[in-house]
Amino acid sequence: MRDREAEFRSGEARAKTDDMEAAVAHYKAALRTDPSHLGARMGLGKLQFVEPDQPLRNEMRRRSSPDVCDVYIAVRNPCNYRCFYCVAAGHNAEPTQRFNLSAIERVYQLIPNKLVVTAFECGGGEPTVHPEFPDLLELCAKYGAVSFPTNNSQDPARWLPKGAAERLDIRAALHPEGESRLEKFLEYAATLVEAGTTFRCQFIAHPTRLERLDHYRRLFQARGILFHPIPFIGTYNGKQYPHAYAKEEQDLIGRCLQRPSIGLKISPHVHRIRNFRGIPCIAGKNLIYVRQDGTMQRCLYDDAIIDAPLAQAKPCSVANCGCGLFLERLNFTQTAHYHNVFAGLAKLDPFDLDWEEEAAREFGYEDAATGLASEYVAMYDALMAAFGKDEFPE
Repeated sequence: MRDREAEFRSGEARAKTDDMEAAVAHYKAALRTDPSHLGARMGLGKLQFVEPDQPLRNEMRRRSSPDVCDVYIAVRNPCNYRCFYCVAAGHNAEPTQRFNLSAIERVYQLIPNKLVVTAFECGGGEPTVHPEFPDLLELCAKYGAVSFPTNNSQDPARWLPKGAAERLDIRAALHPEGESRLEKFLEYAATLVEAGTTFRCQFIAHPTRLERLDHYRRLFQARGILFHPIPFIGTYNGKQYPHAYAKEEQDLIGRCLQRPSIGLKISPHVHRIRNFRGIPCIAGKNLIYVRQDGTMQRCLYDDAIIDAPLAQAKPCSVANCGCGLFLERLNFTQTAHYHNVFAGLAKLDPFDLDWEEEAAREFGYEDAATGLASEYVAMYDALMAAFGKDEFPE
């Protein structure tokens, strides 16, 4: 049996002579021996990929040209809650790590994109208890919109910088400990809304909490606060979620969404395979992960250091992606919708989307959300097939 490198080199040679059938056969032979072979995976996908019909997404790209960079900054400090469903259990008591704010600012100065959206990768910590959090917020808000999670347990008076509020998108999760101090949660929410932030309440839809969804939806809706249930990711009673939600549970979560989410529509389908190794990804180009000391990586899961944002998309090199969908051909961030969510916070004009519902119907879809979800699923399936993710699982 020929080894993987010999098969890969033969595939490369055949591809150069346009003998695509033979090249594919050699790449597959290499992957049978070693499914993690990056070059063979890349070569196979490049030759096998056939773009599915994407009429609505293509029209969206024709009419708009979003230019977005997402910056994820690592924030490490303990959490003051101990939620029983926390995905970071065991990592929520990490000691506080200080920021090199000057080095972080130099990262922003390297980013050429029109819209910068900063988020915080908090591990298992609560960012608003970090002693340098106000300084970090003030810095990040200078360069665009800032979106971050919090349990909303801290008085905004101690962490909200003056002048930054209108650039902040706050995703405040109502956790079990927050439910026990609901009046404080509502008081802090009102303070943040009055200050000018964009504020939404998120609620982890753990199976044991589903019966309270409708109650909280009505409560926050009455106060003019967006309520957003988040599907639970993890194991409960031997079942793996979000795949294990029954149809009626999925419908309940959907009904409680005040703004229907395309991401929810296509999950759990796009969580079926999370190994994107070899597939071109925008991490490093339109997504930058920044450590506390200002060092840059493509993403949290790829710890190779980069000196500057990449000029073009590169294949993913990690075995299991936890970032979300940041593939070059399949992502939510390089879209008019994503731009419009944050454009106002960054003082940029939104893209016109008044045309999309009529266009969706012309393309045969019930509505734009349904059409986009269908096209996202089709693209996901086409990519997984082309890159042999089912045929040669790692």
